[in-house]
Amino acid sequence: MSKSMEQEEKIQGNSSPKQEKKESKREKTGRRIEWFHLNERYMSICRYAIFVIVAAILIYILVSNLKGTFKFIGHMVGVLSPFLIGLLIAYFLSPLVELLDKGMGPHIMKGKYPVVSKIIAIIISYVLVLGFITVAFVFVVPEVVQSIRELTRRIPEMYRLIIAQVDRLAKYFPDINAKQLNEQMTKSIPDLAGYGTDVMSSLLSFIYSWSVSLIKMLINLILAIFISIYMIYSKHKFIYQGKRLVFALFSEEKGEAVCETGKECNDIFSAFLISKSIDSLIIGILCFILMSILRLPYAVLLSVIVGITNMIPYFGPFIGAVPGVLIFLCTDWELALVFAIMILVLQQFDGIILGPRLLGQSTGLSPIWVIFGVTVGGAYFGVIGMFMGVPVVAVIAHLCNKFISSRLEGRCIKALENEEEQA
Repeated sequence: MSKSMEQEEKIQGNSSPKQEKKESKREKTGRRIEWFHLNERYMSICRYAIFVIVAAILIYILVSNLKGTFKFIGHMVGVLSPFLIGLLIAYFLSPLVELLDKGMGPHIMKGKYPVVSKIIAIIISYVLVLGFITVAFVFVVPEVVQSIRELTRRIPEMYRLIIAQVDRLAKYFPDINAKQLNEQMTKSIPDLAGYGTDVMSSLLSFIYSWSVSLIKMLINLILAIFISIYMIYSKHKFIYQGKRLVFALFSEEKGEAVCETGKECNDIFSAFLISKSIDSLIIGILCFILMSILRLPYAVLLSVIVGITNMIPYFGPFIGAVPGVLIFLCTDWELALVFAIMILVLQQFDGIILGPRLLGQSTGLSPIWVIFGVTVGGAYFGVIGMFMGVPVVAVIAHLCNKFISSRLEGRCIKALENEEEQA
């Protein structure tokens, strides 16, 4: 036993310098690996910094050359217009297709042939929409054109009525200088005529250029319809590809949160647009029926204006009533009063009964934020901005609320609890 122990000690003593060298090498490489691993942790920060720098440079280049940027964007929009129009058509028709598919699948097809059921639902949806557009062009557009022509012919008569109203006001209010007003209005007639001539010449050039590009517009429209059909048919495939991209960029937990948030934003946006479109269509039809019952002229033209402007929350009813009131004031103030009362009753019906049933709490915004969305959207993007401002603000408010709620989750703040009770 003693010999074996001595031999082991000798072996250990002889091999100790080699083992020490190996251990020192391992320690050095371990330190190198650990040092590299520590740097790897900061690689993400470097990537984010590079991304921010590149993005800032691109933004500076785009802003410094705004004309070229807008020209490039306009060109790209022109090239992609069939896809953009197709996406818009598919976005509005997709709920109708899903509704018809769910109705036909279980009841008519008995759960069989889902592809055939979906194709039939798409065909019925497009036939309904195209039939509605055809009816509008055949019956509504000629009436609107006829009303505009009649109003144009009656401009001299309206002018004489305005002069007579000014003279009548001068009798009741002596401070009004009727002669001076009449002279100013008489002087403005040549200017108005010249302005009308300029408008007509520019309108003729616009009609010529529009007729030249009519074939291109028809081709783009046909392409857009086929693209929208493909988008609706392959909707679930696009959703699947989008989810793959999201889960490739984020972890599973964050990817699910991103998909859920996107679905909620889409529900808010589409619910408002579709519900408001149906609401405006109903209000326009009711306006036409009431004007026909009351035997008010220009029923189709004013009903179209009221229906379109009703898409604008809060301000839409007032904007839609102004043209009709002004037209009737130039002919008969009693008709103007009847029309104003009719619009007031119609909008009260919309605000109290019809609107809440169709829209509900689709946006979840307080009135102050609705007014903010309409005002800012109209200031920067015109009429389209007034239409789209409210759903865009609703989506932004939903995202901000969700972000704040996630940051405050699990935290108990007494000051917030007291404020919540008061609110």
